[in-house]
Amino acid sequence: MSRNSAEFAETSVVDVLIPEASSVDIEEALASSEAVRYEDDSALITSLLQRTLLFFDEKLSIYVVLRTPYQDEAQLKGYISRLQIVLEAHAISSLPHTGDPHQGQTTNQPRDVIWSGKVNVSEDPIIVVEESDEDDDGGQAVLVIWRLTAFLTRPRIRLQSPAIMFKLSASLQPQVTDKPPLKNDPYLPSGVPFPINLLQHLHDDPALKGAAPRLSAARLSRKVPTSRTTPQETLPLRTVSKKAIRAIPAISARMRYHKSGDTVSKLSVIASLDIEIPVFASNDVDLKSVSVQLIEGEAEDLVGEHILNLPVKCRPRDNIGFLYRLTPPDARYDGGSNALSAKALEVSIDGEVLVSTICHPRIQMRWRTNVDFSSALNPNFGRPGQSMQRNHRPTSLPAPAASIIKANIPAESISESAKSSPEGSRRASTTVADIGITVTFTAAGEVYIGEPFTWDIFIVNRSTQSRRLVIMVFPKLKRAEGRKAGSRPSSSSSNPGSKTGPIADAVVDENLLHAVMKTQSTEGAQLICLTTEIKIGPLSPGSCYVTEVKFLPLARGFLHIETVRIIDVTTNETVDIRDLPDIYALDRVPEE
Repeated sequence: MSRNSAEFAETSVVDVLIPEASSVDIEEALASSEAVRYEDDSALITSLLQRTLLFFDEKLSIYVVLRTPYQDEAQLKGYISRLQIVLEAHAISSLPHTGDPHQGQTTNQPRDVIWSGKVNVSEDPIIVVEESDEDDDGGQAVLVIWRLTAFLTRPRIRLQSPAIMFKLSASLQPQVTDKPPLKNDPYLPSGVPFPINLLQHLHDDPALKGAAPRLSAARLSRKVPTSRTTPQETLPLRTVSKKAIRAIPAISARMRYHKSGDTVSKLSVIASLDIEIPVFASNDVDLKSVSVQLIEGEAEDLVGEHILNLPVKCRPRDNIGFLYRLTPPDARYDGGSNALSAKALEVSIDGEVLVSTICHPRIQMRWRTNVDFSSALNPNFGRPGQSMQRNHRPTSLPAPAASIIKANIPAESISESAKSSPEGSRRASTTVADIGITVTFTAAGEVYIGEPFTWDIFIVNRSTQSRRLVIMVFPKLKRAEGRKAGSRPSSSSSNPGSKTGPIADAVVDENLLHAVMKTQSTEGAQLICLTTEIKIGPLSPGSCYVTEVKFLPLARGFLHIETVRIIDVTTNETVDIRDLPDIYALDRVPEE
């Protein structure tokens, strides 16, 4: 290795520059600056304002800067062609503890490599000659700048206070010399001694009858090169200390799917794309475009431009939803075949974060997921009944009434209920202490026979754990008045003298069974619940959920609900709520 290469490696420094301005002419900015200088290995360029906050899913422009002493152009290009510069972006759990974010030990922190890139030294870089001061003994310096485009993906590990640390490594590769072409001549070159024959002493053996055996010594001995060449070494270049910058997600997105109920005629899935701007992101986001494409099928946009026209400006805490109907290419129901079980779905979101007037980071989210289009074996049969779901059945009896804290609800007379306006409502609130939730029932003011009406149910999870709930409604069945049946003699005691042998008494007395069936009867249902069950969850702590239950009154007067049962399918806890709003059904008066 020549002395010039070693001096180049010792006097050159490599740094990373991330300017705050999204569109900047780096050559013009450095040419017009007066503070472009190297100071204490902390930064090669101190005149440009750099980024202090990064975003995940951001398409970031990074500049790699090489500072080296001034030299002629041919020699500089020779050194540049031998450079190898690799830049990696690591996601770490927090910034270094010291005051300077460019230094500090982060070896013990969990990290994940979210991007890695290599500088293409064959491309023409930006070269800026630094003007030297009179007091500077080092002379002029040259800044060589390359631009890289990095896509900061999201880390695969959970981080408390995420930050991105840029790790730079640079080295000067050994100079490649042209090797002489190999000769195809199979004969030995002139002047090379012939190998020794190890069987030379057997030439005079009469048993060989004049044959001359030969065994070259080169076949048995290890070949040692006559001249050893000294391998050239790779010289590392100095780099500025690792740079760590705080990072947060600017956009959060989630896909949810719901299978269409019309599975007999056509298979389709309703996909909901929810885009949320996190609360800790204090900057507005300009949402440019949203695209959902089914690889083998059609994705129909149900929102359309007439409802939401992009681009749209979003503020923190904003939540925007998009609906799509996903239909595979052959969406006809085929009797339960799994040929259309899964299809690939591509989702892309583009936006800009409005940090300042000059800083507009570009966000690009791209991911692919699978959508299940499989249908039930018998779609007309519906969901499995309660007897098929043994894992969700309660393992104990319902909680006693003492464990339910009921709110005091003022009683309402019939006249007040009849005079209430359609906008009026009656509300009952119940706190379930065992499960740790609060349930509020809101009923309509007027109910008419034969017209469905709904109850609004508002549920708040006040516990410290997530809940998966199932709500079932049981209307009250009115027993009919018992009718007195005529007494008939017992079949087991009639004609005792007719027994011809040891005959046992009847297991089921026909006369007694006849009497029980005559005296016990149930009238028809006066109130029908059109909602069999409601599944809620997962309901995180402190969150709420709103749903509704639909009823159909069939009789006039007071109608009652026996109980509303709430089951936690995770812990199999069951609670019955009996403090419910009253229902009074009226006859619809025809208009004259």
